[in-house]
Amino acid sequence: MTKNRLQKLFISAIIVHMESTNSVTATNILNITRTKASRIALVESDAPDAFQKLLREYCQWHFDDSLCDAARLLLSTELGWEQMPQLTTPPVGEVISPLGYALAHADEGVREAALQVLDATVRIPAGTAFIGEECAPLAVDEFEMSVYPVTNAHYHRFIQEAGYEPPQDWIDGTYAENRGDHPVVWVTYEEAEAYARYAGGRLPTFPEWQYAARGTDDRLFPWGYEIDKPRCNTTELGAEGTTPVGAFRDGVSPFGCYDMMGNVWEWTSTAYDDEENFRVACGGAWYYNHQYSTCTSYDFFSTNYAEFVIGFRIAH
Repeated sequence: MTKNRLQKLFISAIIVHMESTNSVTATNILNITRTKASRIALVESDAPDAFQKLLREYCQWHFDDSLCDAARLLLSTELGWEQMPQLTTPPVGEVISPLGYALAHADEGVREAALQVLDATVRIPAGTAFIGEECAPLAVDEFEMSVYPVTNAHYHRFIQEAGYEPPQDWIDGTYAENRGDHPVVWVTYEEAEAYARYAGGRLPTFPEWQYAARGTDDRLFPWGYEIDKPRCNTTELGAEGTTPVGAFRDGVSPFGCYDMMGNVWEWTSTAYDDEENFRVACGGAWYYNHQYSTCTSYDFFSTNYAEFVIGFRIAH
């Protein structure tokens, strides 16, 4: 895609800081009437539909058969399952999820099970992407996309094994307590690219990102054309920070990707300028309202720039 084309599309993504909501600690809880004993009984049940019922009731992640063992271990572990914060009544304040507790668990097996869940990818079939507000058609080859943005826990594993510096908002080389499943931020394009190579992938292109978010039509949001309830983390939610990835089942994209709107801007490999000193980032962030967090929203940043609202996901 040409520089002029990107510049034209970028008009819809001017950065505007909207009036923030008051900070409120999340006290609203999902109305789960099941007891811990009942949950454990269903985990251990041989009934054909018992486990699937648990997944529908408790789990906020994309699930397939390869995650069965990991999900069973997590659902049999005390991770605050009956006290999951709900995200339907703004302002929600800080949000910690069961996977956040799992990634801080003393048992390495529990931590690895949570990472396995968050490592999920989804196949995006070849098709036609509709790019920008003008819905310009563009053929896209088949590829795989991470279901979730790269999390703090993923990035912590990377810096330990690859020797990179931690993000500047971490303290003593690690992220804030129980925020392992929040998207990592303060990562430059160059660092995101290094992580992608480490993980055996790459950063998605701008058209791939839009295709994964939008699907095969011209929808404005991953879920459709209208905003009828909280489906992503933008200023309207009142979290005043990142939220756990995968927290919005109603905000999933047509291909099964979570958090493509709001939460954090996501780096792509597409250059904005001819000199390739700037790269395009998509999707908006928690710091912006719905007007600037859509399938067509994007910004551009220097490759060595990092910020509190910029993260990424990887493609294969």
